[in-house]
Amino acid sequence: MPLEARITPIWKRQKLFMALFLIAMGSWFFWDGAVGYHRINERYDKWAEFRNNGTLQDWPAYAKSRGWVEKPPEHGYTAQQITGQFIYGSLASLSGLLVLGYWFQQKGRVLRADDEAVITPSGTRVPFTAITGLGLKKWESKGIARVRYEQEGRKGEFIVDDYKFDTAPSREVLEKIKQHLAARSGAAA
Repeated sequence: MPLEARITPIWKRQKLFMALFLIAMGSWFFWDGAVGYHRINERYDKWAEFRNNGTLQDWPAYAKSRGWVEKPPEHGYTAQQITGQFIYGSLASLSGLLVLGYWFQQKGRVLRADDEAVITPSGTRVPFTAITGLGLKKWESKGIARVRYEQEGRKGEFIVDDYKFDTAPSREVLEKIKQHLAARSGAAA
């Protein structure tokens, strides 16, 4: 009986949210660097001019005429701080784009198994006879198993993750792998 474990909706939403969040954060940093910090500097510099001229009593009326709040900014921003906003914006946006690319790459993946083989999420057909090992160190705590195989002289590995993929079918695929490994080790003994 063929088994099929698709990417779970919660995993898809979680990764998409993370990508969009990082891109939004990057946009916020860019806005601060391009607009926000300059506006604060304009208010701070004008307030400092009133302070230095000894005309702070005129500041509230001037601020009101410009549509600014009366309370001046606590400080201005340096060129390095403004440049930092662009650097942080670039890092956050790039990270978000990488996560978004990963999401696009992964969202349609499927883990399958039939009576003879497992079809990995990347689409590689791995016969049960080619499976050489099973790493269950994180299975009980995280639901992640590493399946090692060797096929046509090439070694490989894929993950069975019961959070990323539908839980019940993922566990059934893992049980099938365990059964085939146990049968082979019993036949070898």
